[in-house]
Amino acid sequence: MQTYDLAISWCWKYDADFVFQIDSQCVKRGLSPYLINFHNLFETITRMEKGELNFKIFFDRASDQEEDFEQLVDMMKEQGARMINDMDRATWATDKATMHLEFLSNGIYVPYTIILPPWDDSPELDSTYLDKVGKPFVIKPACGGSGDGVVLDAHTIDDIQSARQQFHYDKYLVQEKISPVILNGKRAWFRVFHICGEVLPCWWDDQTKITDTLSSSDIEQKIYADINRIMRKIARISQLDLFSTEIALIPQNKLLVIDHVNDQVDLRKKSAHLDGIPDEVVDRIVLNLVDWVEKTVRPLPKSTSLPHAK
Repeated sequence: MQTYDLAISWCWKYDADFVFQIDSQCVKRGLSPYLINFHNLFETITRMEKGELNFKIFFDRASDQEEDFEQLVDMMKEQGARMINDMDRATWATDKATMHLEFLSNGIYVPYTIILPPWDDSPELDSTYLDKVGKPFVIKPACGGSGDGVVLDAHTIDDIQSARQQFHYDKYLVQEKISPVILNGKRAWFRVFHICGEVLPCWWDDQTKITDTLSSSDIEQKIYADINRIMRKIARISQLDLFSTEIALIPQNKLLVIDHVNDQVDLRKKSAHLDGIPDEVVDRIVLNLVDWVEKTVRPLPKSTSLPHAK
């Protein structure tokens, strides 16, 4: 049987650079990576079924997009591979309605939000729900991603009803629209990454979708520290290894978590894509991930203390 330290499944063409960078770093460390794409998916599954392949850690970047990879995830679980972002945990943590309530109960500030049941369960809606949200407001499906189904400038109950029918099986959030303060000429909206215990904050303009690096010298130390504190709390709640969150600063130096937990993080580099992530942030994510893989598959031996001389 061949055993590999890390398997990565992926199917989005724009993931290639990120996946190949992880692969290269693993090889440099003497780790054994194994990449799984459409071209070798069924060969890999067949060899796993025959007991010819085994994997210590599995990083799934495909099953949320392609059903063909779901069997691979199940087989990795049966083998006992350590999952980076366990699928069941990620499904729970990326439900915006669930996380909204979790954040409230854990002292994390979020915009005023109304959670609505799926259209299939309760198509009728009382307009009095809108009294405290203000106008315009934002409408989001609870389990959507990549902005699918999000309405940023809604005004009426008809807007809500129309949006709810797009993903009629999903819960919906009706949320007050947030305008951040301006810091150093920039909208104080942050896209923050968490990777295996490290927090990497970035500027993120919610209007242009442009991301820039953020250092501790760019903003007040307390705000920077609070962003880190919030992200570590979210990591404890979600129990995910790699995710991103959007946080906005509003007057009175109050930080609100706007977009709760994004699991399949878009990690295209800014050098190749205008709306990508700063290269140095992606590089840091790769290094942290490979560091974690190395520590997991090669744990340091427990130190043995020598007896004291008499």
